[in-house]
Amino acid sequence: MSRRSAPLFGDDDGWPYPDGTDDRADTEEVDLDVLELRADPHAFDALTDEETRVVRERFGLDGTEPRSMKELAHAMDRTHAEIRELLGNGLEKLRDRITTP
Repeated sequence: MSRRSAPLFGDDDGWPYPDGTDDRADTEEVDLDVLELRADPHAFDALTDEETRVVRERFGLDGTEPRSMKELAHAMDRTHAEIRELLGNGLEKLRDRITTP
């Protein structure tokens, strides 16, 4: 299946796919191992151990299934609010790490 890509500029004919198709988008799967290798290995350095655990387990970053906030709260013997705070703090620190040169 192909899809039509919008031109990047007014006089553009759909670069880099001049025929308007990007067959790769429909046939290739994302290789999470390669993606993880490209990630900043020190991105989690500023996070506490609990923040790291919540972020990794919430989004399944270690190759496991993502867990719900309720599951994390139960597994870590914390309240839902505490898990939400840990997740928020962890994501904020990651954003700062990624967006700060």
